[in-house]
Amino acid sequence: MEKNNSPTTMDRRGFIASAGALGAVGTMSALASVPRVFAAEGSAPASNEKIRLVHIGCGTQGLSELAGLLHSPDIEIVGVADPNRESYDYIHWSENGLFNQLRNLVGDPNWKSDKKGIPGGREIMKEVVERFYRRTRPGYNATVAAEEDYRVLLDKIPDVDAVKIMSPDHHHAYQAIDCLRRGKHVIMHKPLGNKMIEAMQLVDLAKSSPLSTYMMAYGSFGAGNMNRIKAWIDAGAIGTLREIHNWSNRPVWPQYPTIPTEKPPIPEGLNWDLWLGPAQMRDYHPSYTHCTFRGWYEFGAGAIADMGYYSLWPVFDALKLDSAISASTRFSRVVGLHNNVPRTIHNDYSYPMAAAYRFEVPYKDGAGSIILQWHDGGMKPPTPEGYESEDLPIEGMMFLGDEGAIVSGFLRQEPKIVGSRAAQFADVQSPPPPNTGNWLQLWIDGCRGKGKSPGAFENCKEVNETFNLGSVSLMCQGKKLLYDPQTRTITNDAHANTLLRRDVRKGWEIE
Repeated sequence: MEKNNSPTTMDRRGFIASAGALGAVGTMSALASVPRVFAAEGSAPASNEKIRLVHIGCGTQGLSELAGLLHSPDIEIVGVADPNRESYDYIHWSENGLFNQLRNLVGDPNWKSDKKGIPGGREIMKEVVERFYRRTRPGYNATVAAEEDYRVLLDKIPDVDAVKIMSPDHHHAYQAIDCLRRGKHVIMHKPLGNKMIEAMQLVDLAKSSPLSTYMMAYGSFGAGNMNRIKAWIDAGAIGTLREIHNWSNRPVWPQYPTIPTEKPPIPEGLNWDLWLGPAQMRDYHPSYTHCTFRGWYEFGAGAIADMGYYSLWPVFDALKLDSAISASTRFSRVVGLHNNVPRTIHNDYSYPMAAAYRFEVPYKDGAGSIILQWHDGGMKPPTPEGYESEDLPIEGMMFLGDEGAIVSGFLRQEPKIVGSRAAQFADVQSPPPPNTGNWLQLWIDGCRGKGKSPGAFENCKEVNETFNLGSVSLMCQGKKLLYDPQTRTITNDAHANTLLRRDVRKGWEIE
């Protein structure tokens, strides 16, 4: 918070500081040792105070989204944390795009012009934040703290109100749970967690907490028009809804069908042990880090969690769908040579180049269930009869009923009833999509005690739970798994049930 010595403010801050001290952990202390305490509901920042924020994760995605935080008059970034100090070996969508964004923020078109590559790391973010504030906030002369371990940072800085988590998927649940227990508001990208049980532990904690949480994929609710699609379905435009298909051109990052055997040195400035976090120790390799982490079962959640939140969370919400009760998968296979004999590589460590997931998803009101199918890596559903062309676009969504289909873009944009029934239902009225343009303000309002937003962690439980179940089916070579959401167990395969949990490295438990 900004300087304010009123008794009310000091009391509030004293409470938060006490909660943080009680929950403090050392660099490798067990997260389980953090007491289950929350900041008092009355401890929300006053409307004239800035929300003091620590940014956890300083890779390309965090840097790309930094402008929104910096331009917010409600937020002051006081610390940044990342196991990587500074390097120029990151992966991004353009060679110079990120550097150009950052140069605009620091106000210097020649900033780091001697560096080649794509930037990332805590020292990069620290410098950008400091230079931006000094350029745009008269009188600003603070220093942004930077640590490789976010826990050390939170122990070190008093009066931190909130965190933004932008770390690899396997850290999400552990960091979010720890920060909530410390009394910090949390904003985070998908997923909640890349393993079922840790993600559900986060859901339970967020639901019981008065703190503001926000899953950034909620912003996709304003894209496309799920309300129109729902109105057509309710009006009988496609008969009874039977199946939903969603397909993506992901993955759009390198996928590795085999475990690396080379042992390159750990880059200077990278704390590899800390990057691994709750994952079991393994040798460093660049094939694991930066955006390629998404392709490994241990570190990522695959293409379905990378993009399916944006496309399917609004569908689950509009149709009142519960978590999947079964999942089966099909996927591409890689063939290698063993003694010059072709053999399929048995892979239970990385996501395939292409996959199709089939889920049985019940309605929350008990009115039966539908089939939800996800396709990626170039896989697509059959083209429905009467569709305007011979093939479906590279990405999209289809709602298939017993009397027709609705096809839309990936984010439900420009939905169309397929075939001659379109004219019959052209006048069906529907409310416009929700306005979710100011995603940051929704979370800020929650931090200021104005209630939880629709983007709160607990509201994406069903989507995350469904995706996590699909990953386990892939790890079990496509087997159909039966799942009980009430007990959070797979009921037809004991081994698969163990895969709902991570084999957590000692010192990182959150039980």
